[in-house]
Amino acid sequence: MHDTPGLSFNYRALDGDGGARSGVLSAVDEAGAIRALMQQGLTPLSVTAAGAGAAPRRARQGGAVNAADRISLVQELATLLGAGISLGEALPSLAEAYQAQALGPALAGLDRAVRGGERLSAALAASTLGLPAYVLAMTEAGEASGELAQALRDAALQMDHERRIGQELRNALVYPAVLVSAGILAVLVIFVGVVPRFASLLKSSRADVPALSRWIIETGLYVKQHLLAFGLGGAALLLLIAMLLSRPGVRALLLDALSRSPVVGPWLVRLEIGRWTTVLGQLLGNRVPIIAAIGLSSGALRLRRLREDLAGAPRALERGRTLSDVLGSLAWFPAARLNLVKVGERSGELPRMLGTLGAIETEAARAMQRRALTLIEPAAILLIGAVIGVIMVAVMMAITSLNTVAL
Repeated sequence: MHDTPGLSFNYRALDGDGGARSGVLSAVDEAGAIRALMQQGLTPLSVTAAGAGAAPRRARQGGAVNAADRISLVQELATLLGAGISLGEALPSLAEAYQAQALGPALAGLDRAVRGGERLSAALAASTLGLPAYVLAMTEAGEASGELAQALRDAALQMDHERRIGQELRNALVYPAVLVSAGILAVLVIFVGVVPRFASLLKSSRADVPALSRWIIETGLYVKQHLLAFGLGGAALLLLIAMLLSRPGVRALLLDALSRSPVVGPWLVRLEIGRWTTVLGQLLGNRVPIIAAIGLSSGALRLRRLREDLAGAPRALERGRTLSDVLGSLAWFPAARLNLVKVGERSGELPRMLGTLGAIETEAARAMQRRALTLIEPAAILLIGAVIGVIMVAVMMAITSLNTVAL
């Protein structure tokens, strides 16, 4: 077969016997590539332009489903449905393709649930995939509007966008984390290996040891004598924190508390506004009525106080208020962005304006994140330097007090 001249596309597909096939073909666009595969008797799993930054499919066996797996699944399902393949055909194909990988068990469960009569959104919510709430909301909206493929495509884009933001944050925190860990280790070494050597000064009649020096030396001596207990206690504390953070309720309370802090709070709120307005714009773009879209999009908000503030929005809209009026009454919604909503309402381009607003707020949150991260390194250096400096000054004061009394 001769490929049609055009763009190059990487594809993964299943043949008639259920075997996995992959390769590169040329087509005018993605839809043409999908049609070409189907004409060959192949069931497309994914079709991406050569060189595009699609989420990689994992080759490992078993294991936990991670963010890249979820994005890959939603992208491939959107591609199949967009190519005209029914959900009843797409899910078995994906389940078979991923049967030996992390997504396999979850996809098999999805296939059984959908064949049993459940809607895809309900099956996803009950699955072990751990999809974000807004993905479930957008899937439900896509089912209601008949635009499931587009809804899944939008959801995958949002998931990938959030994954990149999270990856940026993790990468930026690596060096500060190493710096802080090294500083804590240095302080511990000084406390255990250096400070206890001056314990004899506390018992010397020739030294009038200052209170600060006495406290530092006694603390270092105590840490050395109970080093095992401190180690076990620290490990137990870290384990307890990890267990608590694994609970969704605890994480929600922590996020709400952080959202009221002076530095982290504005960043969290702007990130939430960016996510929510983007999802709301996508729902409206998929022809979901605005009252239903408000209720569905609130699932994209992780901050409880923001969800509670939005709970009355559907009733306000039913009474004839505009979305800009409702948002203007919310203390956390930026007044400077209301004009975009008003322009969208007047022009009939509200979905597009909400998408623009979401992009602006998300970028503003990323800029705040970058500024905050640039301050972590010097702040950590100053803090560690101050602690070590206080310890060394206290030791020098103890030595000086001995020399002074001797004179």
